[in-house]
Amino acid sequence: MAFTALMVVAAAPLNPAADRTCAAAKGHLDVGSLDRAKKLYESVKPADDERNCAVEGLQLVAAARQAAAEKVTDGQQLIRSGDLNGAEQMFRAALMLDAASKGAVAGIARVADLESRPLPTAASNWDRFYGDWVLPVGRLVLFSAIGLLVLGALAGLSSWFWVKVGSVAWPTGVRRIAKGVGLSLLIGAAIMTPLFAMFNPFTPTWMQCWIAALVIFAIGLVAGWLVWWGTRQSRFWDWRALLVSLGFVVVAAIVILMAPIAPETRLMAAHIALALIGLLLTSAAFGQNLRLQVEVQQPDGNVNAAATDYLLARMKGLGTETPKVLDRATSALATSPLSKIPTEELSVLPAGHFVGALSRLFYALRPDLTWRARVTLVDDNRVATAISRNGRHAESAVFSRMELGLPLDTDQDRARAQMLTGAAAFVLLHLSEVHQELKEDLCGASKWKSVALQVIAKSSSLLEDGNRNERRVDILHRATDEDPGNVLARFEYLWAGYANILHEETNFALFARTLDNEYERSGLSEKPAEETGWVPLRIRVLYSSTTQWLNAYVAAWDEGTHGDTYLQNARISVDELYRLCSASWDRKQLQRQAETMLPFAVNLLRCIDALKGVYLYRVPKKHSHEGSDPSPKLTYDHACLHMFLADLRSLPRKIRKQQRDQALEDLQFALVTDDDRKDAATDPCFRKLRSDERFRRLVHAQPPQEFLDLSAFVEHRTELQEAGVTTAGEVVRRTHTTQLQTQLAIYLKVSVVRIQQMRDVALLAQVHEDLGDPQMLHLILSAGITSREALRELARRDENELLLLVQTRAAKEHLTSLEGVQNPQPWLTAAKRKRHSRRC
Repeated sequence: MAFTALMVVAAAPLNPAADRTCAAAKGHLDVGSLDRAKKLYESVKPADDERNCAVEGLQLVAAARQAAAEKVTDGQQLIRSGDLNGAEQMFRAALMLDAASKGAVAGIARVADLESRPLPTAASNWDRFYGDWVLPVGRLVLFSAIGLLVLGALAGLSSWFWVKVGSVAWPTGVRRIAKGVGLSLLIGAAIMTPLFAMFNPFTPTWMQCWIAALVIFAIGLVAGWLVWWGTRQSRFWDWRALLVSLGFVVVAAIVILMAPIAPETRLMAAHIALALIGLLLTSAAFGQNLRLQVEVQQPDGNVNAAATDYLLARMKGLGTETPKVLDRATSALATSPLSKIPTEELSVLPAGHFVGALSRLFYALRPDLTWRARVTLVDDNRVATAISRNGRHAESAVFSRMELGLPLDTDQDRARAQMLTGAAAFVLLHLSEVHQELKEDLCGASKWKSVALQVIAKSSSLLEDGNRNERRVDILHRATDEDPGNVLARFEYLWAGYANILHEETNFALFARTLDNEYERSGLSEKPAEETGWVPLRIRVLYSSTTQWLNAYVAAWDEGTHGDTYLQNARISVDELYRLCSASWDRKQLQRQAETMLPFAVNLLRCIDALKGVYLYRVPKKHSHEGSDPSPKLTYDHACLHMFLADLRSLPRKIRKQQRDQALEDLQFALVTDDDRKDAATDPCFRKLRSDERFRRLVHAQPPQEFLDLSAFVEHRTELQEAGVTTAGEVVRRTHTTQLQTQLAIYLKVSVVRIQQMRDVALLAQVHEDLGDPQMLHLILSAGITSREALRELARRDENELLLLVQTRAAKEHLTSLEGVQNPQPWLTAAKRKRHSRRC
């Protein structure tokens, strides 16, 4: 249409020479000799009066050439569709417009070649498809991939220049945006270079140059904003090279695009500028990755595969190993890892000289591998650690077990593992200085030695069995001294020290108050919800605080004092614990941990309700965890709930007995190790089970330490203490007459027969001072002798049988050192007497 319109434009008046020249050129234009017509139009001299015919003629030449090119393109499309006749007509029409059109000549030859061939077959169709599509597209993909690999390698190799070794990494979101923009530009550059060369999809014009300038300016603004936003947490001056380079590329590209040069040259400059901007952004983003490669070497330089794997595991889960999950001082929540480096961000260098050499070459060109840590085992007690970032040395350290203050260890493997743990802590703390998101999980730690000592102290595999608890306390003490800001180490130190104290010697209220004070002083209570790295520690502390306040309340109850304040404090802690455990967390591991601890929080709430009496009207007939699959630790806590319910005097005796039996069933499943049994034997929750033979078999407990711990009195210990009945003499005095026995039975809500049984035990304790020892009296009672009459009868009938019974029980319960067992004759002689003195 443009060609037709130009052909009919009215010519302006010409002078004779110009008119003759334009007429001759018009003749050549009509027969398709565009090159001759163009030369004649250009020969019209500028000095001529009029040049309208020459200008219009040149426009007609350009329009004819463009129309011919369009018809050639249409003819090629018709060939692909199979319309050979239509394609030939298009090519001949193009020749009429431009007799020198090479595309039209080649098109006619192509049509003739296709018409000379036989009818299409599957093979010919495939050949045509392969030649028209597979081969060019394959070449496009191949060269694009090669270009992208080259650009990616350049981005990785140049990242050392743009990113300083100490530069704080940009926030994750900013890095992802920068990486996305940069990779998009690199992919576009890698694809457009062969695409434009192969297919020439468009003809450069001045409009495209303006659009390219606007695009470069917009991308330059985006890149500048990313750098500004990303450097808020670091020194802005560290990124001056990147900023200057970006500014130079953007300004230079815009100047070239505005210059009066050929459009092809200007668009090529825009293409190069976009590729350079993409290279700069990608290089800067890759240079801030958290990707880490670790390698452990022997002194001879060979890679130690086993040590490398151990260090890799430590880097992933530093701090996850705890001495025992069922720790009474902490919780069922295992210690969360101090490192949240994703698994996909960690890698190792393969062992072997040949494979290792190839891997080093590959990793050297890998653009996204930023950090490398090399640990050299000088010997079992010394290591050297070096960290590099983007191929440049970042930090190094040489340390030994003596510098860490670790005790001597004859196990070489364990000593080496301790050193590798120290190396992992060193690498992690250095990474946290650059990647600020890692600091959150470190719980305030800022010195790697403190973290190393803390992890070693809490890892059962890194300490010898002998005196492990004492060593743990000592190491944690030094970890806290090394870095007082390490909040986790401070709490671990408190828990470790508490674990070494027997239950009966522990001031539960003081320990709970210490935990609460430390919780407030460390700022844990004020941590916002978005700081999820602190949540596992908060859960552990709140669980520990709640249990210790409950222990303090039970201890005060046993002593006959009021502990309502303790129960209120427990409720404050458990309410916060329940809120944290019932919340929804984005981190999957934290969400699983919270879900694990939620049943513990619910059980503690029920325990408090039971101690307040609120739970009386909904006491379950079955286990409180019926239908669920609780862990041993949770089952242990359920046993405590059952015992709190069994202690309530206002409940019917049948329900109380049922709760007691359920507690024993729970403990049978929960008590797995000797430490568990030892804790349960002295746990205040189970004080009234200590004389129960089933409980004693479960916990391998020692005999009662006090008179009221005997089986005949332990169930009513609190009531007897409140009444002032704590010794055998008091029991005898308060049951001297039938009236007194009846009064005591009413007070304890038991039968008179039960009171008489208590009196018999008290009289038995008065036979001799040796039998006044609760442990010796326990041996006599466990042998089936429950009264002084039964003792006298058996002693008179068969003294040897009586001694055998007592000695057997003493050997089974490790009580052979008792005076009554070593020298039984005094109490045997007293037992044979017909009358016994009544000592009050």
